[in-house]
Amino acid sequence: MTKISVNTKIKAIEEYASSNASRGFVRRKYGIAELEFQICVGIYAKFGKEALLNPPQVTGDFRLNLVKWKQENLASISETCIHFAFRSPGSIPKWESIYNRQGPQALMGLRRGRKSKNGQTTRQKSRRTTSSTPKAVSSSTKRKLIIKDTT
Repeated sequence: MTKISVNTKIKAIEEYASSNASRGFVRRKYGIAELEFQICVGIYAKFGKEALLNPPQVTGDFRLNLVKWKQENLASISETCIHFAFRSPGSIPKWESIYNRQGPQALMGLRRGRKSKNGQTTRQKSRRTTSSTPKAVSSSTKRKLIIKDTT
C-alpha cells in the first residue's frame, strides 16, 4: 500500500469540501483508503488543518484516555480517531485488546515500533555487532600476511 503524504490528504480534503464531487470520487482520485479519508475529513472538520499537520503525542496516558473514552461512549474506531485527532485506526483495536486482557498499566508501558524477533532492542544489536566485528587491518599488516602465505 502506498503511503500518501499529509499534504496530499489536505489537498484532497479541501477539494472535496470546495466541490460537488463525492467523497468516494475524491479519495479514489488521490488513492486514499476509505477509512483513512473518512477520518482525515472528520479531523479536518472538527479541528482544522493544524490537527492533521501536528498529530497528538502518543503516550501511555493518551492510549489509556483513548481506550476509556471509546468504551465509555461505545464509539466506533473512526469516531474515536476523530475525537482525539488520531490518524492511525489500526492501533486502537490493539490497545483496546491489551487494556481488556492486561489492564491499564499494560498500556502505560507500551513502546513504539515492533518487537525484534529475538527479543533484543536495536541498540543492543548494534553494540553487539560493532564489538564482534574484527578491527580494520592496516595495509602493511595485510602485505605481511600475503607475503607469508605465498612463501
